[in-house]
Order: sequence, then C-alpha cells, then structure tokens
Amino acid sequence: MSLGLVRHFRVQHKPERTWLTGEQFNLWIQGYESAPIQQPGHKSNMQKWDICLCSDQARAVHTASYFDAQEFVYTEQLREIGIAALHLGELKLSGLRLPLSCWLVLARLSWTAGHRSQPESKAAVLQRAHMVIDSLAAKAEAAAPEGRVLIVSHGAFMKVLDRELRRRGYKAERMFFPRNGQLFLYEKK
Repeated sequence: MSLGLVRHFRVQHKPERTWLTGEQFNLWIQGYESAPIQQPGHKSNMQKWDICLCSDQARAVHTASYFDAQEFVYTEQLREIGIAALHLGELKLSGLRLPLSCWLVLARLSWTAGHRSQPESKAAVLQRAHMVIDSLAAKAEAAAPEGRVLIVSHGAFMKVLDRELRRRGYKAERMFFPRNGQLFLYEKK
C-alpha cells in the first residue's frame, strides 16, 4: 500500500492588525478555522486514489474535493492540533501585544512543552496519531490492500503523522515544513 499525505490548500485569512492581544489572537484562530481556501487553478491531475482519509475541518474537506478518489472518509481524528494564546495561570497576558507569528510560535512551543493553556495535550495528539495509523490505515488497507491511500490533514498534525509513519517503516521525502497543497508519498519497505 502506498500513502499520500497532503496539507490543505492555503486559507484566505489575514489578520486585520500586525500586533494582537491574546484575545485577538484567539479570535483570529476562530476566523482561520472557518475561512475559505484559495481555489487552485485546476483540479489535481496527479494520481488516482482508492480512498481519501480526510480531516472533517472545512479547509481539508474542500481540499480533498480537488483529488480523484473512489471513496472519501471524513474524520475528526485528522484535525489540526488546536492552539490558543499562552496564559500563565490567572495571568492571561491580556495587555500584551505581539505579532501574529510570535503568538503562533508561543502557542506551538507551549504545546510542545505540555503547557495546560493549550486545548489538546501532546500526549493526546500522539495517541490520536497512533489511532489514525492503526485504525484508519487498517480500514484503508482492507478496502485497498495494494492500493493508494490519500490522507488530507493539517501542517502540525502532519508532522506528528510523519514521525509515526517513519517509526512504522514507511519511507518518504523528508518533511521539514509542509507547504499548503504539498504531497508527500510514503512507501512501506
């Protein structure tokens, strides 16, 4: 079985300000979750897929529609790792204004460090990745044992999936920072 892992297409959502408070950052994240994707110029003419496993978040669902698959399965298990503005106990850093990129880095670093300000713990995300590979890939393999399976997900969660797939013997091009719409092909040796 060969697996394709692709990040959703670029989202059309820009911040109104360059410097945001933590509350404004959280509102920006909510807007990002519901924003439309930039439509690619044409449907994907890459490979045909037997099954497409896709995050149930709108940006991934819309992206999946551009790929040619016989069957689509939408699941919350492939959702992006949730993030929120860092807060330290009762101190929510409400007066602090930072650029969007700083809030994003702080949120991912605090998630990596296991800070409780983040909506989903690192342990929960790793467990979810294990479950995705175990259950969804098993279903896909049963449906198409020698076939091609496409997984449409999100940047940070893709990196977790990449590590788990490599741990299980899959080989692919090295994933440093997955770009929107970039396809990574995995083969099990």
